[in-house]
Amino acid sequence: LLNEQKHAKDKLRLNEISNFLEIIKYQDQVANIKALSIKVVENENKKISIDEIISQKEQLIKTKKAELRDEEKGADKVNELLKNFFGHHYLSLQPITNKSGVRFEVIRDDKKAYHLSEGECSLLAFCYFMAKLEDIDTKGSKPIIWIDDPISSLDSNHIFFIYSLINEKIVNNHIFGQLFISTHNLDFLKYLRKVDGKFLNASGKHQNYQKEYFLISRVNDTSKISIMPKYLKEYVTEFNYLFHQIYKCSVIEVIDDSNYITFYNFGNNARKFFEIYLYYKYPDKGMTEETLNLFFDGDNIPALLTDRINNEYSHLCGVFERGSSPVEVPEMQIAAKRIITKLSADREQFIGLLKSVGEDTSNISSASEV
Repeated sequence: LLNEQKHAKDKLRLNEISNFLEIIKYQDQVANIKALSIKVVENENKKISIDEIISQKEQLIKTKKAELRDEEKGADKVNELLKNFFGHHYLSLQPITNKSGVRFEVIRDDKKAYHLSEGECSLLAFCYFMAKLEDIDTKGSKPIIWIDDPISSLDSNHIFFIYSLINEKIVNNHIFGQLFISTHNLDFLKYLRKVDGKFLNASGKHQNYQKEYFLISRVNDTSKISIMPKYLKEYVTEFNYLFHQIYKCSVIEVIDDSNYITFYNFGNNARKFFEIYLYYKYPDKGMTEETLNLFFDGDNIPALLTDRINNEYSHLCGVFERGSSPVEVPEMQIAAKRIITKLSADREQFIGLLKSVGEDTSNISSASEV
């Protein structure tokens, strides 16, 4: 009886299990698990392949970054700038690797260079700085750039190339957030006035870069930054400035506190203007009584008047009483008008001079007269 009961219980239990397996579709579940197990293996193999590809890409990125940071590549860029912009085939940088890292040697004519001039040092430092702007740590970051007096002891050709490099590589490529350039060289300042460009503003429109000029003046132990004076900011050369002073003297109608200085300085300004102008027109003679007569086409009256004003009003030595007498405005304005009338005969040059000092040229006719 006990065996029959045990057999009945086992049969009942197995029947329950069988019914349960049918309810949960056990065989289907096993088949599904087997299929999923196969997919897991397949996906794991795919993951391994993808991980290998990722690892290769990461290694490639590291290699490329290393190339961008590679000091040898930086030296190559410096040498490229020296050769292409400055024509220096004899001066170059050569990277030297040792335990402490990478250092550079300056090579001149395939030998280690010694006793570099101040100009050569400035040139190499500037080219290295330009190369670093293309480094991975800087490129695309729109940095604030400060270039401090990059043309110390350089000749005029190098000054122009420094300006060209700044304009081409920095300004035209829009790689800066703000750009500051300091200099003590007036020739370099003349070129910097030409730096110009546009950028896309937030509205997607082209907008001119905002420019401003400042002057740093030092008194004892303190320095002061102020707006650059107009005569430095607006005049390309002293010649342009002198022309403008003569022109203003010729057109002033009413003399007051705002313009009297133009007449007071007329003698000096006219003398220096003629020293420059007549030297280039008559390089074998410069400014003499003869060349003044030639300038005025042989008319002795304006030539003598101009010569007297140039000598008496620009030099008080020997004419002590002149220093205590009022300036002769009518004489000066007459001389200024005659000078401008003669200059206007060369219409293209005259218009160019007027434009260079910001004067209106719309009313200048082919036979300009003041």
